[in-house]
Amino acid sequence: MKNHHANKYQLLKPKVLTSLLSAALLTACGSDSNKTSVSPSTNGANSGNGANKETSAFSKAFPKSTNVFGVKIVASSKVPNTKILHAAQIMAEYLDNNEDGIPDNQAVVDELVKSKATLVMAANETELGQLSGSLPQSAMGDNIQDLQASETHLNGAASGEFDGSLEEVLHLITHVGFSKVYPSVFGESSGSALADAMDIARGGKFTKVPESYPDGAWYTYNDKTCNYDCMVTEYTYWALTSILGGQAFEGRKEDIQEEWKLNTKELVRTTDTAAYKILTDAQYALPSKLPDGDYTAKDFKITSNVKDSGGDNNAQTPATILSDANSAHAGHKIAFGDLQNIYMMNPDGSNRELLADGSPISGYVAWGPTAQYVYFASAKGSTGSAWEAFRVNVRTKKLTKLTNFGKDVRSLGVSPDGQYLALSIMSGNSNINGNNNNLTQFHTDLYIIEMSTAEPIWSSGKQLKLEDLRKLVSSPAAEKFWYEELNWNPQMPNDGGDPVLAYTKTWRYDEDDVSYTHAYTIRADGSEQKLVLENQDMPIWSFDGKMMCFLRMACHTIGEKGTTQLNVSGIDGEVSGGTLSPDGNFILFEVGDENRKAGIARFNTKQATPGAVIQSTNAYEPRWSPKPVM
Repeated sequence: MKNHHANKYQLLKPKVLTSLLSAALLTACGSDSNKTSVSPSTNGANSGNGANKETSAFSKAFPKSTNVFGVKIVASSKVPNTKILHAAQIMAEYLDNNEDGIPDNQAVVDELVKSKATLVMAANETELGQLSGSLPQSAMGDNIQDLQASETHLNGAASGEFDGSLEEVLHLITHVGFSKVYPSVFGESSGSALADAMDIARGGKFTKVPESYPDGAWYTYNDKTCNYDCMVTEYTYWALTSILGGQAFEGRKEDIQEEWKLNTKELVRTTDTAAYKILTDAQYALPSKLPDGDYTAKDFKITSNVKDSGGDNNAQTPATILSDANSAHAGHKIAFGDLQNIYMMNPDGSNRELLADGSPISGYVAWGPTAQYVYFASAKGSTGSAWEAFRVNVRTKKLTKLTNFGKDVRSLGVSPDGQYLALSIMSGNSNINGNNNNLTQFHTDLYIIEMSTAEPIWSSGKQLKLEDLRKLVSSPAAEKFWYEELNWNPQMPNDGGDPVLAYTKTWRYDEDDVSYTHAYTIRADGSEQKLVLENQDMPIWSFDGKMMCFLRMACHTIGEKGTTQLNVSGIDGEVSGGTLSPDGNFILFEVGDENRKAGIARFNTKQATPGAVIQSTNAYEPRWSPKPVM
């Protein structure tokens, strides 16, 4: 391996809109019967010492807070400020969709404030349960909705993950606000206009979830813990976000078919005419565009009686950094190699699993776009075998040999749309006759193949041959150029063209005194070959496609000039090879040269940030999964 230092969307189900602490319980709405919500007594509604104790207990559990037009958002100390602010911006955009600083429907906002509507944020479901269990059972119940940091994705659909704040914030607004201000229209009981529309969508009036829905129904939610009013809340969410375009991104329709079939505005308009008429009626001032988390009319401030888990870097311990990264990426895994085998683990190093035996040597790890496969290269086989391409199914652990070139595969990756496999292939085999000691005698080219051509070959038990592929980037062999370090932009171009691949071009490979490496991009069809930056190794895109980080822990914003150097402190050993997390708030890297480890730090371009070493086996080329591993 090159010595770098030398040179299924998880469908978000609705969650309870009730408090386990409330004397007057609302009926739970959710797919998980063990999901919990908590209820704050923070507005002085109670009197006497009991109320003060309850308020104090709640403030200790959820010490961070902000508000949007008077509607409270509270959070535990483990929720990063960036996610609290994101939730506030989503709420503000729902309530002030034209972003002029004034609520679009003041009556709804007044009702939310009057009813003490509160969004409660915890790091994840486990923490929410722990915190709610610690609160006094006599606490007064308010109208609340929980939102977990682990399901709050700042990049939303751009990262291939649904942003849970779009759902949970809207539940709070419609359940507590619109349903009470307009009970005959948005009321969540039988006979309201929206409930009548839902009965049509479900193919009948069902007070309980039926054993099966009639043919032709397009709203077929089957969670038996969700009663009729809960069904109306969820129906409102599905219909409105589909009208706003929130359910139309690639792959989403397939993910939600068991529950909702009208994932676009046009499908709602032409099929669910009753709901469409209500939800687009201007008199109610519902949002007409989907929030994107970029509210411009106001900045929100967080008050807290603890230090910011996402801002005071000097106060962070390695354990806190790893815990926060783990909480923020529930279900996501980090794949890596140890020079022999391929593994995956949680971001904090827990639950390490052996995926594949790649001995005697393996590496060049890359996730497939759906997180079903980890791709890698390995010299498995007899002595002197070339580095061929492999992939392993992370669920079944089935290993498949993909190529039979007799030449070394130096890096590989599948495009974000799943249409292409790109490979860097060396002109020879480094494992024969000491070739690895003098790699300047070789060169590499970039090849590409359509997955629709490759999959049938693999399904038949065969491997790709070099003649099956087409060259994407090549130079005359005599020039000894190396094209490798492939990394696809996780986002498709907005012009409808082919996906974009980043790669490096190195001259006089492994001769550090005279070599140079530049970073380039190119489309899958071979067009638009561009120099990104000179003298930069190992380009790795951020998941939102807006930034590229490099071997030397420098990051470059696409469309701008130069790079920003990251400074990670508190780690013994060289830090390199930065890879931004799916939510963009953490950076994963390698620590050391030989016997490398993986490490994580908060992503901070303005000041030094402490890092944490993941105490696992040796970890080469650690890579975030693009989606939770289901």
